[in-house]
Amino acid sequence: MSKGKEKVSSKQFRWLPPMHETMLRILAQEAHKGNKPSSTFKAGSFALIAKEITAQFGVECHPSYVENRMRTLRTMWSTIQTIRKKSGFGWDDNLKMITCDPKTYQEEVMAHRKHAEFLNKKIDMYDELAIVVGKDTATGGFSKSYVDLEHEPHNADESAEYVADNVEEDVVEKGKNTVESSTTGSGISKSRKRKHSVSNADESVPTDLSDQLKKIAVALKEINRGPVDYTALYNEVMTMMADGYSKDMLATAFDHLCENEKIARGFLAKNARLRKMWLDSFLFSQL
Repeated sequence: MSKGKEKVSSKQFRWLPPMHETMLRILAQEAHKGNKPSSTFKAGSFALIAKEITAQFGVECHPSYVENRMRTLRTMWSTIQTIRKKSGFGWDDNLKMITCDPKTYQEEVMAHRKHAEFLNKKIDMYDELAIVVGKDTATGGFSKSYVDLEHEPHNADESAEYVADNVEEDVVEKGKNTVESSTTGSGISKSRKRKHSVSNADESVPTDLSDQLKKIAVALKEINRGPVDYTALYNEVMTMMADGYSKDMLATAFDHLCENEKIARGFLAKNARLRKMWLDSFLFSQL
């Protein structure tokens, strides 16, 4: 055993959130390399993770610990998929979040208290989890490498630029295809030209959608530019007194938002329905 490394048994080993993230990122990369031939990984992948965690966190990690952790991840994935299939629950693919109304939330948590961690809040590293223990095998056009995951946009401002850039490329590509069709179709019959004009009219629909996506991207940039306006945040929170919440309840929620800038930005970006869902979830967690 290397000097300075804390020795713990499998039962004593505690998986901290940064360790959990490191494991998922490396396994997503291993899957991309083809080291997940079936529903599990090759032994070398577990050894790689154990070595990395030992080096990063100064606690001795064995491959067997990683293998045991995989069972936990499979249970987590199974729970998420089971909840998603239940009546009354929705799925926000942008936020990677299971959504439900306050009544459904309370009923589910009363029956399965541990399910609260998956409801009305973002499921961190959901895409990586899907690759590691879901049916995704990270092959072909849907694959993501460790490098891809590291360079994906990590905040709403970067995401907005990413959406806008891809929208513009899509519009340019559609325009290019239209020009090519018109220049190579001189020998086409009049009936086929009429069909082509109808096709051009249909292409205007994605263009309109692209314009809407650009507007959303601009709105996201505005929300995330500069410091949070806490006066405006306070006013937005207190307007929810009209929904029947007491001032004391809202003051508690406001204090929590002030301590968590990312959550505060997310609250301001939500519409009235999602704000109520978040507030109900938060207040219930304080009971």
